[in-house]
Amino acid sequence: MTYWVKRIQLKSGEVITERDLKLDQNHFLEPAPVVGDVITVTYNGRSFPAKVIWGNWPDREHDPATVVPIRVEEI
Repeated sequence: MTYWVKRIQLKSGEVITERDLKLDQNHFLEPAPVVGDVITVTYNGRSFPAKVIWGNWPDREHDPATVVPIRVEEI
């Protein structure tokens, strides 16, 4: 299973959508984190920690071929 960060809410309040991201940016080939987990994302040349706020809920099963869309907020 893979996941792709499609939206990032920055500390400033600005929301970065998938249109603002490169096609392969923040696309990970590993198990998707669940809501509440902290991951590292990259935007505009910098990497920073972000908390998952939407996308993969605890105890949810996905087909291994599924790409899980994730939304995060900068912490």
